Amino acid sequence: MAVNRGCSLVFASVVGVLGWCAMVQGESSLTVEQNRLARMEQSLENRLVELEDVENEMLGYEYKLKRAQESLSQARTHYEQSLKELKAAEREHKQAPSSDTERALNKARHAYSMAERGVDSRNRRVEFIQSTFGDLEVRLKSSQASVADSKARLTQQQSLVDRLVQTMLVQAENQSRAKGAAAQAAPVGKPEMPEPGVASLVPAEPNIEPPVAASSEEPEVPAAEARERDPELIAYVRGEQERLDKLLNGLEDDEDSDKQTFRNLSLRPSGGEALEFEFLGRNQYRLVAPVSAGRQTYKINSWRFRRTIPAEDEGVRYVFIFDARRLSRPRLVMYPEYVLSQLD
Repeated sequence: MAVNRGCSLVFASVVGVLGWCAMVQGESSLTVEQNRLARMEQSLENRLVELEDVENEMLGYEYKLKRAQESLSQARTHYEQSLKELKAAEREHKQAPSSDTERALNKARHAYSMAERGVDSRNRRVEFIQSTFGDLEVRLKSSQASVADSKARLTQQQSLVDRLVQTMLVQAENQSRAKGAAAQAAPVGKPEMPEPGVASLVPAEPNIEPPVAASSEEPEVPAAEARERDPELIAYVRGEQERLDKLLNGLEDDEDSDKQTFRNLSLRPSGGEALEFEFLGRNQYRLVAPVSAGRQTYKINSWRFRRTIPAEDEGVRYVFIFDARRLSRPRLVMYPEYVLSQLD
């Protein structure tokens, strides 16, 4: 009976240890995959911001193209009229040459030359806008494909997380059943106790091992280096840096001036204090602040933006860029500050 009870206890202990190890390993894997899922959600949000930006650019260039085509049409009408006036001045001067007809002819030639230049310049502007619009159409298709790919990968990752959660629930249930079976296998009767010997009456000295001092030789790994490098996030941040530099350096065809639209522009995180943006120029505003993990809502004046912050980025400093060139559809870009050191 004692042997059977001991075997049952040993079996229960082994089951408990194995179950505990499996649970710990499962929780670790689940945490990693949940962080990866949150990072994918963040990536999808970034891609949607990019897509919205391209759509806004296309709306702006559609308006520019319409205005440029109207201006070209007016210039062509003026050109045709100036050509008629030039031919008429040439006939009058040929039929009855005088200082007055010569003056009129010179004036008509100058007007015709200016009208021809006007058509050429406006035609070049239409061609430039059409070319830029074509580039934007290519960017739009690429951005739409990126969004679709991000959604597909996000769906797969969500399925993986769901499977891990289901596996952990099954493991927990199996562990509970194994413990219950081990408890039922143990005898209910009073176990037989051996007679105490002389050695057992002598109290044993406690075996106390000195605490192991923490090694100070291993350097502490910085949090940014310990994280998994995300190539898509790095590519996104690099693209946003290039866009901002191009805009601020005036290399982009933009009619916005450096006039500051907001004297006071603040960001208020969910349950946090308001933080002031710094004006960069061209209606671009920037601030750097720590973030909280989870689904967050950021309020900028009267606008609200929802973003996902992975659990591993709890307390990490993020860069916020607010693009206020289009107040009807402003744009918020945000990314971890530590990614800037990974761009080189």
